[in-house]
Amino acid sequence: MNTKELFYQKNGVIIVILFFMKNIISTLLIFSCFLVKADTISVVTYNVNYHFINKDIVNVLDSINADVICLQETNAEWEKIIRIGLISKYPFIQFKHRGISGGFATLSKYPIIKNKYIKNNVGWFSAWSIIIKKDQDSIQILNTHLKPPLTRKGLIGWNAYFKASEVHIKELASFSNELTPNLPTIILGDFNENDNGKTMKWLKIKGFNDALSQFDKRSKTWRFVLLRGRYDHLVYNNKLNCINAKVYKLGKSDHFPVLGVFEIKANVN
Repeated sequence: MNTKELFYQKNGVIIVILFFMKNIISTLLIFSCFLVKADTISVVTYNVNYHFINKDIVNVLDSINADVICLQETNAEWEKIIRIGLISKYPFIQFKHRGISGGFATLSKYPIIKNKYIKNNVGWFSAWSIIIKKDQDSIQILNTHLKPPLTRKGLIGWNAYFKASEVHIKELASFSNELTPNLPTIILGDFNENDNGKTMKWLKIKGFNDALSQFDKRSKTWRFVLLRGRYDHLVYNNKLNCINAKVYKLGKSDHFPVLGVFEIKANVN
């Protein structure tokens, strides 16, 4: 065997080895995806904005393909579009209407075994707690829309702006009292407050972690003309791990959808 033949033979063996390694790795990756899917739940929060009603939301939510979608600022018109467009993908859909902008919606691939509409005695919007049943696990989600930093008449005001965090903490404290203890819990929605706000610090003291900031500290979740903010959040308790979170720059709302993927811990007391 001459040098040229030996070269081709050696390289042929290497190519065959690399081919099998590539297929083994691909198989392991596919298998790991199935394992992850079995132990996780993906959740989206999205303020759709009551003013920007459009049919594009069906494609937006369909493309994200989360297990559970929680919406804020829904109403009867939004419900018609969403039910018609997404009922085949999300067999469990519930809406809670309140005026033209105070509504909530839940779209779930898994049964909603409990829901509770929670009155707000401090701010503007009520909250909505739900419990999702996935296999043997129950996951509790609190959907919120905390008070905007505006006066009662919807105007910009000094006190309303600088005291917004105090109101938000009171809102969440009141809502949390209505939750079922000792369940894996996610609090999400439009907080009208950035990552470094007093409300997020208060939640951290209460044992909650901010999902988005673990994976993305910069992307904005809200835009209006030249203004930008990170007002939409998913926080979770110690019975969950967040394994991914991201902002989808999609849709016609002034907010963007925010996704969190959570792993349910086993045997956490």
